[in-house]
This record gives sequence, C-alpha cells and structure tokens, in this order.
Amino acid sequence: MKRHSNLYNNICKFDNIMSAYNEVKKNTRNKRRVSLLKDYGSIYLYRTYKTLIYKNYKVGPYNSFIIYEPKERHIVSQSIEDKIVNHLVARYILYPAILPCLLDINVASRKNMGTRKGLELAKTYSKICNQKYKTYYVLKCDIRKFFASIDHDILKQKLLRRIKDKDALKIVFDIIDSNSPRFVYSVL
Repeated sequence: MKRHSNLYNNICKFDNIMSAYNEVKKNTRNKRRVSLLKDYGSIYLYRTYKTLIYKNYKVGPYNSFIIYEPKERHIVSQSIEDKIVNHLVARYILYPAILPCLLDINVASRKNMGTRKGLELAKTYSKICNQKYKTYYVLKCDIRKFFASIDHDILKQKLLRRIKDKDALKIVFDIIDSNSPRFVYSVL
C-alpha cells in the first residue's frame, strides 16, 4: 500500500486556496455570508494563506441549528475560512490518499460522479438483477447520525496507513477532533 507524502504543500499554494475560495463562494447559500465573502474575499484569502503557511490553523467554533423541513434535521456549519480549509484538505490531502482504495460504485463526493452516476449504476444493477433473479429486494435506508457515530481512533489509524506527511495528518486530525460538544446553538 502506497503512503502519500508532501500533501500539505498543496494546500498552501495560493492558486489552490483561490480555487477553494471560489467553490465555497459559489456553494454558500447564506446570502449574508456570500455578501461578506464578496466584499472581504481578499482578506479571507490572505488570512487563510498565512495561517496555512505558518501551520497554526485552529478549527473555529461550529454553528449548530435545527431545521424542520421535511423532517427534523440537526445542521452544523462552519465559518467561511474553515470551509475553505476543509475544501483544501479534502481535495489535496484526502482525495489523493483515499480515492485509489474506494470501490468504483462509491459515487459520493467524487469528481465526475454524483446523483446522475448513482442513478445510472442503480439502473445497471436493476437490469442485472431483473435478468438474473425473478424477484429481488432493495433496501433503502438512512442511518441516523452516521458521521457522528464514526470512531475517531479507528478513522485516524486508517488515515495513518495512507498518509505519511506529518503536517497533513496534523491538520486532518485537528479537523476530526474538532467535532466535539463545543457547538454554538442558534434557532432558525
């Protein structure tokens, strides 16, 4: 199994930070945050760049709230800077280390994959099952609090086997460990 190194340097490149910033700006739904992001974008970029270069990134507090459409959901969001760093970590640290070991049928959060690819795979497997079996069943389920229930120690051990870069591991582990009960609650 190949362990990846020199991953942290990729998140410190200004072009990569700019790309993550543009993606966060495009995908942020909170109109007030988008307005602030457009007005003070260069400040966010420079602050994020300096924080990453000097390796003193600290995960900020979470904003947690509950929505009731169509059912009760607990939503947790982060600041713009934390979202930019999360995009950088996912794209330039986790993807290179983890994607080679994923099955091809896993379409979640992968480039050129997504809902359409998942539906195509479902159709393909449906045709195969129709030909092979006369009757078959499909289990549709939603695991409540799936990500909150993941054991952090096991996750870290698996990442240690895939990533060699100590700086990259530190920032990933800081993000994993930040998911603690220090949430700031607000009501919509």
